[in-house]
Amino acid sequence: MKPTTSLVQLTEERIPMDFKMIQKNETYLESYGEGYPKIKNANDYFLYLLNIYGDFQNIELKRFTIFEGDLPCGQIGLHSFCIENFTCQAEIFYWVDQNYQGKGIVTRACQLIQKHAFEVLGLDLLIIHCLIENIKSANVALRCGFTYEGISKLDKNEYKKFIKTIEQYQKENIN
Repeated sequence: MKPTTSLVQLTEERIPMDFKMIQKNETYLESYGEGYPKIKNANDYFLYLLNIYGDFQNIELKRFTIFEGDLPCGQIGLHSFCIENFTCQAEIFYWVDQNYQGKGIVTRACQLIQKHAFEVLGLDLLIIHCLIENIKSANVALRCGFTYEGISKLDKNEYKKFIKTIEQYQKENIN
C-alpha cells in the first residue's frame, strides 16, 4: 500500500520536531537560498515564525509539515500575503527532504495547500516563485495547474546569498 501525503498544521508543540528536520536539511535548503538565518535552536525557530506571521494562530493557518504516511518529510505554507488590485494573494513555499524527492510528494502537498488557501482562507490568487534553474519546482507548479507568468520582479535582496533569476507562476481561484 502506497503511503499518502498529508499536511499537519504546525503547532507550538511540534516546533522542536520541525526544527530537527530543518537542521537535517540545512545545507540543502541553503543551496536554494532557503536557509533559516540565525536559527540555532527550536526557540530561535519559534521567534523566526512569530516574526513572519505575527501570532500563533496565523502560523497554524498558514504553515504545515508535509507527512508521507506517518513520517515528516518537509514543509509547505503560505507567506507574502497582500492585496493587490482588490485581489487577496499569497505565495506558496515548499521544500521536501532530499530522500523524499521525485515521488510526487510536493505535487500532492501543493494541491492540498491550494485547497486550503482557496476554500478555508478565501484567497483569490496563489503564486509560486522558483529559481529559473529549479526545473523540478517549475514542473510542480505546472502539474498543479499554475500558469507561467514570466520572470519575477522580486526584490533580489530577499535572496541574500546570491542573485538569481526567479520565475513566477500563478493560479487563480475560479470558484
